[in-house]
Amino acid sequence: MLNVFFIGSGRLANNLAHALQVNNVEITGIYSRTRSHAEKFASKFKTKVYEDLTRIPANCDIYFLAVCDGAISELAAQLKVEGIVVHCSGMMPQSCLGNQKHKGVFWPIQSFSNDYEVDLKNVPICIEAGGEEDIRILEVIADKISRRVIQVSEEERQKLHLAAVLVNNFSNHLFTLAQSILPPNLNFGLLKPLIHETANKIENLPPQEAQTGPAIRRDLTTIARHEELLKDNKKLLEIYRLLTLSIQDTID
Repeated sequence: MLNVFFIGSGRLANNLAHALQVNNVEITGIYSRTRSHAEKFASKFKTKVYEDLTRIPANCDIYFLAVCDGAISELAAQLKVEGIVVHCSGMMPQSCLGNQKHKGVFWPIQSFSNDYEVDLKNVPICIEAGGEEDIRILEVIADKISRRVIQVSEEERQKLHLAAVLVNNFSNHLFTLAQSILPPNLNFGLLKPLIHETANKIENLPPQEAQTGPAIRRDLTTIARHEELLKDNKKLLEIYRLLTLSIQDTID
């Protein structure tokens, strides 16, 4: 049975740990700088809390550094272990793991929210490692929880991360802005069928071919009316104009 150790007890760690445990991977232990978070994680996954990184088991198959990017190097430098140390960042290089003999990257292309469990079976997982044996072990672990495992280079992963920010974080911010301009008597739920259809459409069409709306039609009358509605919201008006021009540029 493969076994893993978690450093970090946040949303990503919880989702990974759940997916691994239900697929017969042993969760050997948890370390977190916040004791209460570690105890909650340990209770959930029936594992042990470690308060000192120098005292954690040294022979686990994989050590997941499921922490913020800024903490990876500092924590990795404290580890004296024999297994593969991996971070779960879309942007950080392998080199931030320091002098670990076995190291790599294990990055699910997904966002994780509090109290919302993601089914990882259809979530692509990007893996990187320096040695063939380390790659093989990461593939075995990843294959247990996902149907889509890909080996990528550092540059490929970073470009994927940038694309992920555009399609996820930026689009969600547009949802927030859209909600902010609705009158109190109009519920944001009225837009959800449109949002769902927009996402479903690109299952069968390239995004550029799925584009609709006044910008791509060059409907200047509607665009002018929209801009008039936004005249008192300078920031959103700027975003509207920038995106309108960007859409029109794709058909020039």
